[in-house]
Amino acid sequence: MSTGFAVVGVRNFAATHIENIGKLEEKGEGIKLTGVVIKNQIKNLEKTRELRGRGVKIFDSYEDLLRNGKGHVDVISLPVGIPDHAPMAAKAMRAGFDVLLEKPPAPTVDQIDKLMEIERKTGRFCSIGFQFIHSRSIRRLKSLLIEGKIGRIKDIATKGYWPRFRSYYDRNPWAGKSILEGRLVLDGPMHNALAHYLNNMIFLASSELDRSAKLKTVRAELYRGHSYIEADDTSCLQAETADGIQINFYVNHTSREMENPYMEIRGEKGKATWRYDESTSLELESGEKMEFGNQGVDPWLEVLRVTAAVHREEISKPYCNLENCRSFVVAINGAYESSRYIRSIPSDFVEEYETEQGEFKTVVEGIGDKMDRAFEGRKTLSEIGVSWAEETPVVDVEDYDSFSPFEAV
Repeated sequence: MSTGFAVVGVRNFAATHIENIGKLEEKGEGIKLTGVVIKNQIKNLEKTRELRGRGVKIFDSYEDLLRNGKGHVDVISLPVGIPDHAPMAAKAMRAGFDVLLEKPPAPTVDQIDKLMEIERKTGRFCSIGFQFIHSRSIRRLKSLLIEGKIGRIKDIATKGYWPRFRSYYDRNPWAGKSILEGRLVLDGPMHNALAHYLNNMIFLASSELDRSAKLKTVRAELYRGHSYIEADDTSCLQAETADGIQINFYVNHTSREMENPYMEIRGEKGKATWRYDESTSLELESGEKMEFGNQGVDPWLEVLRVTAAVHREEISKPYCNLENCRSFVVAINGAYESSRYIRSIPSDFVEEYETEQGEFKTVVEGIGDKMDRAFEGRKTLSEIGVSWAEETPVVDVEDYDSFSPFEAV
């Protein structure tokens, strides 16, 4: 019997969810699109007609889905805005549905803990769309690390530079915001566009296959180059796990050129590297080398497969769940506590201009080279002497359980 998915929304990333569910449905993998929430069916008339023609039930609102989805829907997919993640997931589980929640799972550790409590009380589950935790490359790499292939892990570092135009920040009301209408967003490269790669490191730092490492300390520097946003766009983070592994993260939306995420893991007996295309390699001091990729398995589709398998009780819990995402949220909350506020990069070091394609672009002078140096030295921007960077304190997060108590789910 097929597992029925309902997607909230029909545009932007919701369209990707609908497309991916359709791919698995065509392959006969026991997954079926059975519902979609479309608030404005006039504006989306063509898509509404197409989905109805496929036998998909159209719901007028999220409340309509929660009231009338039983019998049609097993799992609710939530590719929605960051401020809505925790409240909408909570409502779905309380209404008796399992949930596939897009990353990041929630802005605060308070919300994550509340969602885990709701899971326990309702008996439902919340799978998280950090797709690389489902990928064949990351899961094989973790198995090799647990085996001790490169020895005891000393540090893990990732860098990734994805320039963003003004149109990126104009695409919805919460983009580029730290707070929207009294609700935390914490938008930025660490918490949104490049969040996967911070979560990957925390996941790989644990010695248990389906768990993430517990963090001991966090230190971060959050900067802003774009003149018209309030969130950070140029950021670095240092963390230490309870087992003494150092984690370093360097990301921005302000470089002139794009550089896709690249991760290095250094151990006592060798080094592992992982790239955005999932090409993975291990180089051991013994001279042994290993190389592998994703075995042709699309991790975005694997998220759906695993979620459906958990619903059918074929596996016990999602690969990426609230429990093993908690340390990611702790890292983000700790980063904001460490930075204290988002520092504007002085305009003398920022260039804003219109491209030949009509896009408005912001570039921080030499930021790619600066972050490359910080990455190589496993240091923050202030530690390598960047003139506009400011040193920030280390925050103890070992027993961290509250960041924003004014928000409830």
